[in-house]
Amino acid sequence: MKLVTTTGELRGRRLVESENIAAPIPYFAGTGFKHLDLSFYNIIYKDSPWISPGDAWKKEVEDCQAAAEQYGFDFCQAHSPDGEHFAEGEKRDALLLATKRSIEACSMLGIPHTVIHAGAIKGDPDRFYASNIAFYKLFEETAEKYKVDMLVENNSEKWALGYLLRSGQEMADFVKMAGIPRLHLCWDTGHANVERRDQYHDILAMGKELRALHIQDNFGDADSHLTPLIGCINFDRVMQGLLEIGYRGDFTFEADSTIRTTGRWPHYRRNVEPDDRLGFPPLHIHQMMEKVKWEIGKWMLESYGIPVE
Repeated sequence: MKLVTTTGELRGRRLVESENIAAPIPYFAGTGFKHLDLSFYNIIYKDSPWISPGDAWKKEVEDCQAAAEQYGFDFCQAHSPDGEHFAEGEKRDALLLATKRSIEACSMLGIPHTVIHAGAIKGDPDRFYASNIAFYKLFEETAEKYKVDMLVENNSEKWALGYLLRSGQEMADFVKMAGIPRLHLCWDTGHANVERRDQYHDILAMGKELRALHIQDNFGDADSHLTPLIGCINFDRVMQGLLEIGYRGDFTFEADSTIRTTGRWPHYRRNVEPDDRLGFPPLHIHQMMEKVKWEIGKWMLESYGIPVE
């Protein structure tokens, strides 16, 4: 099984200042990881090439390919942009354009699937399902054209009120209801833990529709994005479920906040002063944590007889 980490780990935080999605890639060299989850999560910003006329955004895709070849990486999955799902206007138009371009970018880089969040709608389950199915259908033609699957992700109502895809059964039912051939599932272990899920049974409920993972830990109180074994998730239940369904996807970390920086959601440092010196740990400390993460992932997989690629 491929052991994967997200490029979102090193974006921003005074580590990689460039907005180019390729900028973090070289810094994973020497960490043990050879497979990356390419993050498009923050590509919507003022004057971004991803929402501007023309094809300037394709240069960033070419930069990703060049960096991957230079440093010996490949891309296994992706995460689509964050933005406005339902309210009509410029923000939603930007999300639709950036998402379609990110799907095409996945095709250019040989990425088979990308996670696209559903949107929360408070108080009306029927409207939640209808609006989100309509949302995914906006990308159906693009996904089919470029042969890239879209993956729905579970979430928690603790911070996403009205997000009704919380259990494995709810996820499986949604995909069946949507009837979109290229729509499948990604399971986030941290989101499930906040919902107090027994993840073994959730994974069994998703079965063949489960195509990708976001592996992260927390203490059941917030979406902390910690490396496994730091929080309270019982990852034995996760591993047992994956083996039970014959999971054939990758083991992808989204534990990108183990080393926290000042102002990092959802845990904010208190009493911050302008002359504080310890709010932004340097790059080499983050890279050391990536090495630890690799070793933890390798141990988790090999403990269940799963060879690591």
